[in-house]
Amino acid sequence: VVSDAAADDLGLRVTPFELAYDLSREVVVEADSEPFDPKIEAERAARVVIPPEKKDAYLGEVPLVTIEPLFTTLPSAERREWWRNHFEERRAAAKRSDPHIELPHWLNAVLKGGVREAAVTGWVRAHDALPEALASRPLLTALPEEERQRILDSLPPLSEPMYTYSPCVWDFTHTGPFIRAALGALSPEEARQVLEDIPQQALEKDYWVTPLAALLLSTPEERVEFVTRHKLRILTWTEVVPWLIATGRHGLDLLRSEISSEGRGPEEAMAFARSVAAVAHGPGMAPFFLDLLDTKVALVATEWLNHHIPEALKAHLTPARAERLKPTLRTLTAEQLRDLLPGVSESTRATVVEVLAEMETSELPADTGWWVEAATSLPKPPAVSFDLAMLPPLVVEGHRLSAVQVGEVVQALSTDTDHPLVTAVRDRAEVTSRDRFAVAVFRAWLASGAVARQSWCLTGAGWLGDSQFVAELTPLIRQWPGQSQHQRAVKGLTALRNVATDAALQAISGIAAKVKFAALKKRAGEAMDEIAAQRGFTRDELEDRILADGGLDERGTRVFSYGSRRFLAFVAPDGKIAARLLDAQDRPTGKVLTSLPAPNKSDDPERAKESKAAYAGMKKDLTALVKVQTSRFEQAMIQDRRWTPADHAAFIAPHPVLRRLLAGVIWAIRDGDGTLVATARIDEDATLIDTDDDPITVPEGGSIGIVHRLDLTDEKASAWGEVLADYELTTPFKQLDRPTFTLPTSQGEKLELQGIPEGKIPAAKLIGAFGKYGWLRGNAYDAGVYSVHYLPVPTANLTIVAHYEDGMWMGSLAEQEDQLLVEVYVVAGVQEADDLGWGDPDEVKDLTKLPWTHVPAKIASEVLATIHQMGG
Repeated sequence: VVSDAAADDLGLRVTPFELAYDLSREVVVEADSEPFDPKIEAERAARVVIPPEKKDAYLGEVPLVTIEPLFTTLPSAERREWWRNHFEERRAAAKRSDPHIELPHWLNAVLKGGVREAAVTGWVRAHDALPEALASRPLLTALPEEERQRILDSLPPLSEPMYTYSPCVWDFTHTGPFIRAALGALSPEEARQVLEDIPQQALEKDYWVTPLAALLLSTPEERVEFVTRHKLRILTWTEVVPWLIATGRHGLDLLRSEISSEGRGPEEAMAFARSVAAVAHGPGMAPFFLDLLDTKVALVATEWLNHHIPEALKAHLTPARAERLKPTLRTLTAEQLRDLLPGVSESTRATVVEVLAEMETSELPADTGWWVEAATSLPKPPAVSFDLAMLPPLVVEGHRLSAVQVGEVVQALSTDTDHPLVTAVRDRAEVTSRDRFAVAVFRAWLASGAVARQSWCLTGAGWLGDSQFVAELTPLIRQWPGQSQHQRAVKGLTALRNVATDAALQAISGIAAKVKFAALKKRAGEAMDEIAAQRGFTRDELEDRILADGGLDERGTRVFSYGSRRFLAFVAPDGKIAARLLDAQDRPTGKVLTSLPAPNKSDDPERAKESKAAYAGMKKDLTALVKVQTSRFEQAMIQDRRWTPADHAAFIAPHPVLRRLLAGVIWAIRDGDGTLVATARIDEDATLIDTDDDPITVPEGGSIGIVHRLDLTDEKASAWGEVLADYELTTPFKQLDRPTFTLPTSQGEKLELQGIPEGKIPAAKLIGAFGKYGWLRGNAYDAGVYSVHYLPVPTANLTIVAHYEDGMWMGSLAEQEDQLLVEVYVVAGVQEADDLGWGDPDEVKDLTKLPWTHVPAKIASEVLATIHQMGG
């Protein structure tokens, strides 16, 4: 039966003492009338206190879990004493490896008989003392008036600061205002003043002042505003329930962001989410848990939704949230859904109807010939941590697969290779259906705890995945190493390889080009090399063939319509994404825009909103793509990469992004012997033309590369400079104006580069120069210290190595010591970081050092430019 609670009801099931966290709520608690019997109390403790499990511990602690509240009335002194001793005895009897049971604030307050003391010290005590003071409100209210007045008289004056500074820390010194509030002796104006008097320096760090200080204010809105304004953080799960009770629906956004914060570890986030799930059971919580399905606490969110279907169906949900509810609804029968339908909210009705329609689609006959033939040699059914019924229907030839058939597909997905059944399904299934199914498999695996032994749910799902699978998995792969999940990220790369579409390979290529985790970047690069070799290409050739168009048309543009006005978006030659207004004849007019303008009165507001959002999304994707391609083509110039005329005409000149990005780049036309015979640029028709705008023909057997400044005479460089100026073209990287350098005359046949800086170089300047010119960092050893950067040169089959002392550690550059550049030398072959070690003579003794005369002039110039940058 659908819940009869209000759609926004959070359904909080808490004790009266916890309700006291909300000062705007009047709380009255009756005295305990049950006689105290220690034997009965012990039996109750054994029955209601659930023993902690180590797997649930965070930092060695677990919250107290009971099947019912220990107290809902004011306990007698005997009963309080018994429970205090009970928890002390449990703590004393626990093994060192056992998790420590953390009591909630309200229970600590009750067991103490109320907070009477005003003085506390230290940061940790502050995070406990404030909520305990508020939870004491029912106990303090029950005291005789004389005792209440005595407590009030003992408190420090409101003018005495709660936070004082001692060396390096802001200490919390007393709970006076909170005890006043618990006694009903603090006005709203006084409460605001107390918080405004907290020193700004204490508020600047998110850990000195607990957000529960805001509970002193009168309304949920004020409490949330104070915490948001000062950017305070909920740091421990013990603060979660007090915050939820005191702020209600107003505080859910902040709580959600705290749980899903990148900086919060998965165990801690789970403790936060479980704290919410334990007390919140109403329809108003459904959006909260639906939003958490794509986070590190998906397991808790899934469990909550599975146990609260009647509440979720009563909630007001956006279409996106309602869509996320479908896996939970699929675990019900069609009959159950039909029975629920009359009572569901308007926002969930369409979702229920859609799931019913899925269930009513006819099943693929079990005796279908191709199925019977392919569903052979299946492995035994694998262990799965989620209900297969949650998965969306897999539609094949107009029929959905039955539960048995879905089970067989899952068996096939658990193999390391592309099973014949998976191949048959992939070839016959609707692309959107199998793509959605693949996403659901890996999402369900994540939500159920991402058991490593079941990682085939990720890799195997790739065989059925398509564009949505790639779009949802790629950002997770980039994040996982930062969450100590490198191996999961590597599995993700395997999943993308199994998808095998251009979009999937583009995703791997993007990770190989730019990701902040070196090991993942290296593995992605290796994957691209392997895929290229399997297809008979070099990695560069493969990347040319899979390059995304970024949503642009064949001429490198895209039109966005506001109804009355239309805008043309494009990639400018400097690499920036821009747009211009189109006139009545569809000609660009007016100034160049970096973003689409706000709609005016003549525009269609909905179309304008959609266009602005679409442009922003396209710009984000294109900006990342352009950054990678700019670096790739600059390296092509430095490394002297060359294209066949056919490849250049097929994949470079007409490409929607490259044709505009590279419009100002000058190309080198070479004959079959590699001699430069002409130079050219790409015009608007994707044709190679010279300085006179005449077409260029590449000699038979010839090649096309990117001109380096060293290839050009001053006269030719000047001529091209005039052409680019006339057409208002620029280049995304320095080409005609690129500084050039030559080896010092003293170099001769010496192995170490001559003329390197003799003094120490600031770490930031050293790393900045290496980064600007495309050098790679060597491995980090011994507590994360590295002392090598290197520049592989595949086109010349050699590697440049720079060795510096005393090395740097994997941390902030601002904290690194200045470095001494010890030597820069050349070794034969394209080497990896593992081959170079620390870079000193003992580490590279098995490698062949080469004289600098073996280094092409362009490479030598770039190396010297790097060194010059360090000393500049």
